[in-house]
Amino acid sequence: MMLCARRRGDVPEDTPRKIKDVQKEWDERSTSYDAYFNTFGGKLDEYLRWKLIKESLPEDKAARILDAGGGTGMVALPLAGMGYEVTVSDLSPGQLRVAEEKLRRHGLSEKVEIIGGDIAALPFPDELFDLVLAVRGPISLSIDPSKAVVELSRVTKRGGRICVDVSSRYWAVIQEYGRDTETALKLIRSEMDYACGAHGFGRVFSPEELEETFVRNGIEVTGIYGDFASYLPEEMRKSTKWEERSYDQVTEILERLSREPSVTGMGNDLILVGEKY
Repeated sequence: MMLCARRRGDVPEDTPRKIKDVQKEWDERSTSYDAYFNTFGGKLDEYLRWKLIKESLPEDKAARILDAGGGTGMVALPLAGMGYEVTVSDLSPGQLRVAEEKLRRHGLSEKVEIIGGDIAALPFPDELFDLVLAVRGPISLSIDPSKAVVELSRVTKRGGRICVDVSSRYWAVIQEYGRDTETALKLIRSEMDYACGAHGFGRVFSPEELEETFVRNGIEVTGIYGDFASYLPEEMRKSTKWEERSYDQVTEILERLSREPSVTGMGNDLILVGEKY
């Protein structure tokens, strides 16, 4: 779900945003955010992530799960419905208020702990969680993505699993290629690390960068997958009506592309799955 680039003049700033600006934006979007998931693009956004999350779920329902940058509870709510104990942490009080209301409405408030916090400074002790999730862009949108990775690894138990996503460097290159070749060149040379990614302006990664970043922090990477939903025409992604046959065909294509190593880096998002050693 692409937002807009932040630019100084005609060139994107190669720095993260200020924490107060990130918080303000997501507070303002809190009441409208969930509407995206009623669109065809939103359903596709959920499909691949949920497939990979389900493959990572602990068998023990008493296991502790962290949904970092969990926003309005789009992940926590169904996990709680499955019987898991979940902690949601997010920088935006507005997003967390929406999550709290949704959980109350579904009678699941007791299954989910809601804690405000920055993904780059998580308010939890070391090795607390059996599964750590950070999906739909919180690492890329963080004011300190490298510290966010350190923190996510820190709170994961040894032997615990992790599933995260980030904005793709090469997808950002493709977006800039036709409108700003100077920026595209800097991105592909890795002379610039911040660009307009699939979730908005933030840190972009190549598959190699993403893997190296997590390996340095004690995570054995078991898979990196590309998400290609943003390549569909905008009209198709924004549609709120579709045929089930079309959905089945598109999701099969997306899943096959996601697991094809030769095109992984071209995805709009990169989804990493790993285990802490």
